[in-house]
Amino acid sequence: MKIVFLYLKRFALFIVAFLLLYVVFSLLLTYLPTRPQASKGEKNRVMYISSNGVHLDIILPVNALPDAFLRQLRPAASTELLAFGWGDKGFYLDTPTWAELRASVAFKAMFLPSPTAMHVTEHRAVAQGWSKVALTQVQSEVLIAYLLRSFRTTADGQITEIPDAGYTSKDRFYEAVGNYSCFKTCNTWANTAMKRIGVRTAVWTPIDRGVLRYL
Repeated sequence: MKIVFLYLKRFALFIVAFLLLYVVFSLLLTYLPTRPQASKGEKNRVMYISSNGVHLDIILPVNALPDAFLRQLRPAASTELLAFGWGDKGFYLDTPTWAELRASVAFKAMFLPSPTAMHVTEHRAVAQGWSKVALTQVQSEVLIAYLLRSFRTTADGQITEIPDAGYTSKDRFYEAVGNYSCFKTCNTWANTAMKRIGVRTAVWTPIDRGVLRYL
């Protein structure tokens, strides 16, 4: 029995040490910005970044997205913008509100590589609090390509909707590419998008402020 307690104590100490190191390095890298080269070309495209206080969404005008992709998403005629949020599938589907968060779901999302989903939300207009980012045509194309590659597709290139998973009539979930972990969070996904298109952001960050503070 003493051996069991000894191993449990060591495991607990390991978890505490890991969490402390994770927090320290997260803060350091969050406050260390990238230094992208200046973009060439007219910035006549736009994107938005929104946060619910924890999770980032990337938002694009509907008219910026490929027609073939829009036919699969089937947004309402009144939709002007679409928000995209990549994240842990179990967290998304099992936790509609923070009050419903279970410790088992949070532990799995942070410490075990888990399947992911793409959350797509329709918006009729730009909302207060969104951060606007002007882009060149090339940056916009790179961003859209990054978004499309984040969806899991079938052999014939079709995205896969998760049935009856949306919170409202204005949002849906789709199968996504990649695994979620404490090293690749929803905000890390958005941060990577910013780095791909050459927009100043954190070197690496698991939190929303790592992107928002540079916009």
